[in-house]
Amino acid sequence: MMYIFKVPAVRWLVPSCLLANIGAGMVLLTMTWSVVNIHNSVTAVAGLMFCFWLPAVIFSPIIGSVVDTYRRKSIVILTKIMRIIILFFAAWIYYQKPHIIVLYVLAAGMGTCAALYTPACMAMVRETISSDNDLLLANIAVDMAFEVGFIIGMPLSGFIMVYFSPSITLILTAICFFFSLLCTLQIKPTCLRHSTARKLTGGFWQDSVNGLRYLVKNQPALLLYGIQLLIYVILMTTSILLAPFAKQVLMASSSEFGAIEATLSLGSVTGALLFPKLVARLGDGRSILLATLAMMMGFIFFALCFEVRQAMVLYFIIGMCLAAWPVVTTSAQHLTEQAFQGRIQTMVNALSGVVILLVYFAVGSTSAMVTIRWSYLSVIFVCASASLLTLYSFFIKGLVEPRYS
Repeated sequence: MMYIFKVPAVRWLVPSCLLANIGAGMVLLTMTWSVVNIHNSVTAVAGLMFCFWLPAVIFSPIIGSVVDTYRRKSIVILTKIMRIIILFFAAWIYYQKPHIIVLYVLAAGMGTCAALYTPACMAMVRETISSDNDLLLANIAVDMAFEVGFIIGMPLSGFIMVYFSPSITLILTAICFFFSLLCTLQIKPTCLRHSTARKLTGGFWQDSVNGLRYLVKNQPALLLYGIQLLIYVILMTTSILLAPFAKQVLMASSSEFGAIEATLSLGSVTGALLFPKLVARLGDGRSILLATLAMMMGFIFFALCFEVRQAMVLYFIIGMCLAAWPVVTTSAQHLTEQAFQGRIQTMVNALSGVVILLVYFAVGSTSAMVTIRWSYLSVIFVCASASLLTLYSFFIKGLVEPRYS
């Protein structure tokens, strides 16, 4: 595993992602907990997440072409600068007038940046290595940086909010993104392969249509991106349910809420360390199927728990299973030409956003009739769907698994 850190670009990209996700974890908890304190309901949190995900759906045709047309490093730098500006501005406005609308606008701004940053960063990971044989290790290293960032950012934000205002937390978050920006600037252009910008032909819309046609014709990749989509939906759906569940059922404080969120990331890091060995022993298909089934059982028991400690243990187990995500992502990238990487990933993210918004709408609209415990049926259903799609892809269609060196 440590071998991958000998690559110069990876040595700077990993701390850049780590610091960025410390900031992302801080701002996510700050927004979510502040909304829950203003309006203690699932509907209010659903509204926040709706604002966060809507830009990814609306701007996906443009974002995909931008990521495949311009240098990915420049896009990553731009999104971090945008986040710093948005966070300072939101902190000042919220200090003047602490209203839920400010948090919704902040979520929309951060969601726009994330919609552009995520596919650019994922495509950039592939550019940092000299051979695709190292792609799994590079993806795992970056995924671990993301998860460790949440481990630090979530409880840190919860601790800060006990003593300081949300505005102070947002300012500290902006500082995290600033240091992340400095790390990104250290990645030399000569350390990135295939990073030359290409000429856009036919406009953004036609460019996206070409990417869609490419994906539809590439059925093995389509199946893998479908599994990736469902696992991503699981990860993002848990965030809307945990805050009201922690406050209403577990009677948790903001710091305990942050600790529960952090155990999910801690589990993901542990899973990332163990998953390469599991994949080497069982293969991609069996490993992913085992993870999705274990996640489904984890959420069933989580919905029935009453104590913070129980919630932390179960979230840790669920986090370990979520480590299947970089394995699925790597397999899908092996089947995708690098010239289409940005457009394909953006399409998958946008479709993920649509599914996530539908889940948010369903949970929010039924919150008055359905208890928060029963709302977890939505996540359990997505886990079951991921298991069935994995079973179909690897064991019925006979999807060929990539070989790693």
